[in-house]
Amino acid sequence: MLDWSFVTLLSSALLFFLFALFSVALSIMTRRKLRPLKKRPPKNKRKRKQFILKRRKFEKQVKRQRNSGIILFVLMLMTTGGAFYTRHYQMNNLNANDSESIVQSYYLLDEVELQLSNIKNNENPQKSIKNLRELSLSLSSYGARRAYQGLTEEGQILLNRHFILLKELGTNLSSQTVDSLGNTDTMEGYQKDVKKVKDSQKKVFKRFKVNEAALKSKK
Repeated sequence: MLDWSFVTLLSSALLFFLFALFSVALSIMTRRKLRPLKKRPPKNKRKRKQFILKRRKFEKQVKRQRNSGIILFVLMLMTTGGAFYTRHYQMNNLNANDSESIVQSYYLLDEVELQLSNIKNNENPQKSIKNLRELSLSLSSYGARRAYQGLTEEGQILLNRHFILLKELGTNLSSQTVDSLGNTDTMEGYQKDVKKVKDSQKKVFKRFKVNEAALKSKK
């Protein structure tokens, strides 16, 4: 899947290249016309004037066509470079939708961890289990998300795997009660599950250079 910015830049580069070739071809044709005018001008005053004017005209055309070719070639190089930089950026960075998903899941995981801790410490467990169910619904929705197809294959696999872990955590938590989470083994199991998802999150952050410190400061 190619982004329109990449396609547009690459198409522009191709057009600049074709126009540059056209300018070079015109320059060659004009030089051929100029070649006979390089010889000594005629002695007749009127013919001499026409000869010189014609030669200057072709010389100006050659210069203009050459300069146009150079400018178009430079523009072709710039747009080609821009196209491949854009493609490289798209392949290695989260797009807006994926970035928003990762940021939201970061705060959801922290909130899940907090609610589990409250239940474990018997701090208003009924309110915490209600909050936990709402959070689990949000996490379960990640099952329908897919990484941007413009990413590298490795990046897509990493991100999709993380989305699946988020979905599984949400699905499993949605059926829990205060009593079931009151069981030490069950609680520890879910806390380990949260840690597992957070470990996956760290890999995503590292791969896509997400600034976790900035996210923490916005809490």
